[in-house]
Amino acid sequence: MGIVLSQRQKDILLSIVDIYIKYKKPVSSDDVLKYSRVKASSATIRNDMQKLQRLKYIYQQHTSGGRIPSDRALELYFEIVKDVYSKTEKMLDIPKEYKFYDLNIMIENMSKIVSEILEGMIIFEYPNPRYVFITRCVVTPLTESHYVVTFLTNLGMTISRTVEKYGLPISSELEKMLNKGLSGKSIQELLSAVNSESYKTDDIRIKNMFSMINSLLNEFSRNKYHVTGLEKIISHCKNNIESIESLTMMVENDEIKDKIFDKIEFSNDINIFFGDDLNARALKNFSFFNTSYSLSSNSIGRVLLITDKYKNYEKVYKVLKEYVSRFSEIISKNL
Repeated sequence: MGIVLSQRQKDILLSIVDIYIKYKKPVSSDDVLKYSRVKASSATIRNDMQKLQRLKYIYQQHTSGGRIPSDRALELYFEIVKDVYSKTEKMLDIPKEYKFYDLNIMIENMSKIVSEILEGMIIFEYPNPRYVFITRCVVTPLTESHYVVTFLTNLGMTISRTVEKYGLPISSELEKMLNKGLSGKSIQELLSAVNSESYKTDDIRIKNMFSMINSLLNEFSRNKYHVTGLEKIISHCKNNIESIESLTMMVENDEIKDKIFDKIEFSNDINIFFGDDLNARALKNFSFFNTSYSLSSNSIGRVLLITDKYKNYEKVYKVLKEYVSRFSEIISKNL
């Protein structure tokens, strides 16, 4: 951090953040005296605020105006919130009984709940293919010329595709072959295998078989993210067309989401960054909170919450921590 802040200066800074989040207006030294528990004179508070401004924790839009907390201040504020609440065993009373039945539906439901509570947009990354294993293959005759091939997985997710029968064995034989060759293997392992040079052949039946398997596996790979709550977040930027366009493009374009997720590590901790960290001017007024969900001890996917920058960070931390932890607990217990 460089220069260390005194406890009083930290208290003043945290008070400025609290007051600004609550009232959404620049904070003066008189506001700090009025709304906080800081025990200091107005002159001392002004001097400390000047130091905080020099250190870029706060800034003024006008020389005679109050102060606004910077991203640096918000980051420090969130770290303090985490430190306080990480010592609390139970933060929210949420239902403990939840029957696992379909991971896709669980992701949709949890994303919707968190988005509504926090009034933000949730981008939920589907599980890493390294941890998704084929448990069973089912081949169902559909027409005289087509089968429906379905892969069932350990996470309750299914991959299904209609394929032509041409060059493939009869349904019962094909199902037996697929179960023998694929059951127990991860999606990642299978993707590597079907693209391996060792599988190159001139046999049309084998070519068709691997082409079919590859198309099914790629079907899984195409679905990377579940996004919920665009309407929640754009309600905070009705007059900012540039922000609305950027958020909409993020929802529609997986390449944009990929670039953002490339910056996010797998971690059970909750971390924060801001639109400016993405060099995205249109997103400078938004906070990005990220964490991971787990299967047993393995982090298998990431969760990103995008919301108004000046948010109730205590509420964000408690809701994300409890719901993502509960989600991990449910899938680890049932799978």
